Formats: sequence, C-alpha cells, structure tokens
Amino acid sequence: MKFTIIGAGNSGQSMAAHLTLLGYNISLYDIQESLIEGINEKGGIEVEGFIQGFAPVKATTNLENAMENTDVIMITTTGSAHRTVARAIAPYLQDGQVIMLCPGYWGALECRSIFRDMGMNKKVYVAETESFIYTCHSTAPGHVQIRKIKESLEFSALPSSDSAIVKDRLSEVYPQLKIAGSVLVTTLNNCNPILHVPIALLNAGRIESEGEFAFFLEGATPSVVNVVEELEQERLVMGRHLGIKLSPALDLLRRFYRVEAATLYKSIQKNPVYQCEKAPVTLNHRYIYEDIPYGLHPMVELGEKLGIHMRCCNLLIDMASLLVKEDLRERAVRLSDLGLADMNPDEIVAYLEE
Repeated sequence: MKFTIIGAGNSGQSMAAHLTLLGYNISLYDIQESLIEGINEKGGIEVEGFIQGFAPVKATTNLENAMENTDVIMITTTGSAHRTVARAIAPYLQDGQVIMLCPGYWGALECRSIFRDMGMNKKVYVAETESFIYTCHSTAPGHVQIRKIKESLEFSALPSSDSAIVKDRLSEVYPQLKIAGSVLVTTLNNCNPILHVPIALLNAGRIESEGEFAFFLEGATPSVVNVVEELEQERLVMGRHLGIKLSPALDLLRRFYRVEAATLYKSIQKNPVYQCEKAPVTLNHRYIYEDIPYGLHPMVELGEKLGIHMRCCNLLIDMASLLVKEDLRERAVRLSDLGLADMNPDEIVAYLEE
C-alpha cells in the first residue's frame, strides 16, 4: 500500500518517517523547495523519542509524481491550506483512493465542496480525524521528535456511510482509529481551538516578552482554564442542539493520552506530553491564524445558525483581531464554503450521514 503525505511540516515528516519504518511505500510532498531539499540532502528523516530510527524518505515538490499509483492520501497541512490542496490533487485522483485530513478543521466538508464545484467525479473516500495522531515536533528538515502516538482517535468519512471502508483500509496501520458519528463530530471534537486560543491570547504579553515558558504547564493557569471551559460549553451546547455526541475536553485528553484527572486544569497539568511543550515566541502562529479562522469562526457561524449565543467564542475572535491588528473573520472558512449555508440543522445531519 502506497501513502502520499501532503505537507512536510512537523506532522508530515513524523507520519512519513513512522510509516516508512513500518515498511510502507511513502511519497512526501510539499511546495517548500528548501524544506524538501533539506530532507533529501539528509537522505530521509531521523526520528527520536517515542519512536527511534532513520527513515529513508524520498521527498518531492512534484505533486503529479507524488500522487502516482497511490492508495491513501494523507493531508497534514494546516487548515488554511486545505482548499488549495483539494484543488491541486483533484486532477490526479483515481477511483478507490482514500483521502484523510489530519486533523479535519472542517476539511472533509471543504474538500467535498471543492471537488463538486470542479466536477471531480472519481469515487474517492474523504475522511478526517478529530486530532493529529502524533504529538510531535520537527527541529530541522529531516529531524523529528515524536513524543506520543495517541492511543484512541476518532475519525469519520463524508458521507459517514463510507467510514467502515476507510477503517478497513487503515486498520493495519492505525488500529486506534475509531468511527465517529459524522465529520461534524470529528471537527467539533478538535480541541485545538478550545485549548490553544484562550491560552495564547491570555498569555500574549508573556509570549512577546523575552524568555521561554511551558505553554500548557505554565500558561494554562486556573483562571485561564476557566475561559477554556466557558468556550468548551458553547461547543458542547452546539452538539446537543444538533443531536450529536461530542466529547468534553477532559474525556478527549483521557482518551488521547490516558491521563486520569478530576478536572480539566489537573488533566492539563498532569499530561506528560504537555510538560515540555514550549510556548510560541510570537502571535504570528497557527494558534491564532489556524485555530481562529478554521476553528472558532465556523463554530460561531454554525452556533448562530442554531440560535446559540456564542459569547465567549466571539469575544476571543475579537480580542485576537485587536491584538494582531487584522480582521481574522475575513480569512475564515464559512458555512457557504462547506455547502451548509442553506441547510437547516436536520438537513445538515442527514447530509453528513447520507
């Protein structure tokens, strides 16, 4: 089985190295020539941490070559690149291929909408995960640290009736993948925006000051976690309005990392993976430019469609826009981009399932 991995950042390099060490045929693609050259100059990717070894990965900037005779396409880019990737891969898709977005950030919906608009009529299986399967960091091109592989991770295809096919294709590689009800569950269970945005914004002064600090361990103080939990409640209320079962962040951390704690604050503090997670040194970071336009903003649009007052979500978006002097709503993904703008809640749920 051949995997094409699109995106050679922290996530893509980690996945490419692990799958290569497991014996699978891998093509790693990215548009950044210097990044690809750096990987190829080393002859592959050195992995340390939870997995160790040297993986002889061949990386490329030629998408057509990367897509040749592939079975599974893993998209590991940020959410902001999903629409560009969908348009780029559409001409090369073949019947029977699996496309997995890791994690979703509404990506399965966005891809299906773009494929439909482009007239792409191949029978492909589009799916997304609720989080990335690896907790990882790239220190340089061709060198990654994998701190953890999540122990249980939900995914869904669009439509969800395709999920069993996707699971069967990937079960040998990722047995921890569990089928969720729909891509709305996986997207709304992506706790990155729920955790990253409040911690980053409420530590903005510290981020822009001299010196390192632990993003979760020191940044997620009790009062900051109060805001996280308020944001979390708006997400869970959306799930109840839609009649779908969403997991609280406390349960997600327990499932991902096997951390047992009575409260979200204690769970964050006890999580060994978070102990060494350093804070960014600038607000020009994916915690702002991915987690807000591709996380919180579509949540606001969907919540308001359901008649929910998204007070905390809107407050954080407005605060971030003030801090970076940019209207983050302008670049955001919208329900119209996902094909959901003209649907009522029952129609949305039926569309995702059928």
